Amino acid sequence: MPDLQRLSRPPRIVIASDQNAGVRDLESFLGRHGYAVLRLYAAAPVLERARAVGPDVILLDEKLADRHSLDLSRALRDDPLIGPSTPILLLTRGQPTSRDHTAALRAGIWELLPQPLNPNELLLRLDTLVRAKLESDRAPTRELVDDVTGLYTAQGLARRARELIFQASQHNTSAACVMFAPEREGELDAADTGGQAIADLMLDVARMFKATGRRSDAIGRVGPREFAVVAPGTDASGAVKLAERFRRAISIGGTAEAGARPAFQLRAGYEAVGNVRYMPLEPNDLLARAARALQLARVEGKWIRQSSEGS
Repeated sequence: MPDLQRLSRPPRIVIASDQNAGVRDLESFLGRHGYAVLRLYAAAPVLERARAVGPDVILLDEKLADRHSLDLSRALRDDPLIGPSTPILLLTRGQPTSRDHTAALRAGIWELLPQPLNPNELLLRLDTLVRAKLESDRAPTRELVDDVTGLYTAQGLARRARELIFQASQHNTSAACVMFAPEREGELDAADTGGQAIADLMLDVARMFKATGRRSDAIGRVGPREFAVVAPGTDASGAVKLAERFRRAISIGGTAEAGARPAFQLRAGYEAVGNVRYMPLEPNDLLARAARALQLARVEGKWIRQSSEGS
């Protein structure tokens, strides 16, 4: 249990399940171990009650009668009061397939919990998640979010990458980071570096990234003219496809309007790990390798490069 004596309140958990078998016992077990449990029996009130309660963890039953649980998870993820850093776990029946894991990951589910549950093992998981959630809540927003673009800062992206790598490991899958640098045709006038043209370019790129990114990915501005996307469930070939998707979106968006500012292109570098459960890595290492690949792409005149390519 997280040290309750050091917390200003009991950790809050929302459980949404219309099944009583096992769940009622779980509710009582968590209550005895210091959790404030809100039990809901349908999907309909979950979003409203979660917004009001501010849970540290949410447990969803995969068989909610009135709404698909993955749709509910997406709605929770899209709500700014819940956000991406609130762990959502899915109670399942039977052994999940790799397709089940991928679909859950894309919907923002941190982990699948096959039933019957081992309460003591679940408690250890929840304790770890709650500590991470409370630590994330204490971080000042200004340190995590770029005030110009609204994307993550380098510090915020590294923190979010840790969560995504954890999710990928729980789903027994891959993770990748793609680092981008936008470049205008003809490049910007050196005298204007740091001026209005740079600011306009950063806003253009941020808008394109927000419109093109997937719900399960995290996007940050990690340098004056560098952006990064951390993508769970994405291997090396998927990282290239991700980069190509962003590149197409940037190309179309930068030339769509007559009289618009000159088009810009993206240069990219990436790192991908095939299975982070068996090849664990630190978020800062993942970001650093992608940054190195971007630097090499610039030196070698390539539009995209993998960090391990030619090494």
